[in-house]
Amino acid sequence: MISAKLQKIGITILATTVGMTSILPVNTAVAREKIIFLPPVLGSPRRLIPAGTRAYEPPFEGNVNIEIPAQPAPIVPRGSVRGNDGNIYQDIQTQPAPVVAPRDRVRGNGGNIFIIPNERTTPPEQNNNPAPVQVTNQCLQGKIPLTALIPESQLGLTTISNPSLFFYVPQTSAPELELVVQNETEQEVYTQKYKPNDKAGIISIRLPVNSLAVNKQYKWKFSVICNPTDKSQNQVVAGLVQRVLPDIKLVKKLQQATRQERAVLYAAAGIWQDALATVAQRRYLFPNNLEIASDWEELLTAQGVRLNQQIVQQPLIPPPEALQPKNKQKF
Repeated sequence: MISAKLQKIGITILATTVGMTSILPVNTAVAREKIIFLPPVLGSPRRLIPAGTRAYEPPFEGNVNIEIPAQPAPIVPRGSVRGNDGNIYQDIQTQPAPVVAPRDRVRGNGGNIFIIPNERTTPPEQNNNPAPVQVTNQCLQGKIPLTALIPESQLGLTTISNPSLFFYVPQTSAPELELVVQNETEQEVYTQKYKPNDKAGIISIRLPVNSLAVNKQYKWKFSVICNPTDKSQNQVVAGLVQRVLPDIKLVKKLQQATRQERAVLYAAAGIWQDALATVAQRRYLFPNNLEIASDWEELLTAQGVRLNQQIVQQPLIPPPEALQPKNKQKF
């Protein structure tokens, strides 16, 4: 009989060898499930709120199409006639000279004038005499652009009224950041400005309680405000978020699941915001855990997400260290 001291939680195997008996412990830990994100299917097609892009892209400085008024039809002088070939005979009035493209522009085959790529032009709405603002020439440093951690569809589902939105923010000299959330009628339901920190990394912003109604889509816009007097210098990412009600089967599974299993369940159900937040919470607690780091990479590089590998490797900055609100929130 095996003594009580040798009894352990789990399964033990008694192995008998030549003249001796040994106790071999067996590892009964459940194998880690791979996180696979399945983009959601929301039933019949519906018109989405126009979103933006999940990674900031500098304005295109190439050919800009400029509308040119149509040229007036040739004038037929009195006593003159138009032939069947369209030509005017007898005293033909001299036609106005064609519009000549300015020196820094060229005329395309369609008659339109295009700006030759050169230095960035000043937008018409720009204030040419702004108040002095302490902003460097390069608002964001580094080669990785401002990026929102959202799927390729730009739509993130959640089961709660106040999910967290995640962004990679490079080191910046900008005086402030801003998050704006709009409902389906484009009314602002939340806006908040933040003071950036001096670190590059992935930050999260949690919306206030009861921000999102069920089955409603909201558009959010996150901006790095490089110059408060000139919006054309802002660097912006945008996307959509929608709150859904999970089915009863998923609810029961979530109640019995570990944190890692919850991330797997949320991802398999296409509930992006909750899957991302679940893995992020584990990374906050155990930043050096290799299995959690593997979960993070699997989720961010999954089919339908495919974020840049450079984003995956960026540090996750805990909320207390990430951003500080600059003013009272509007909701």
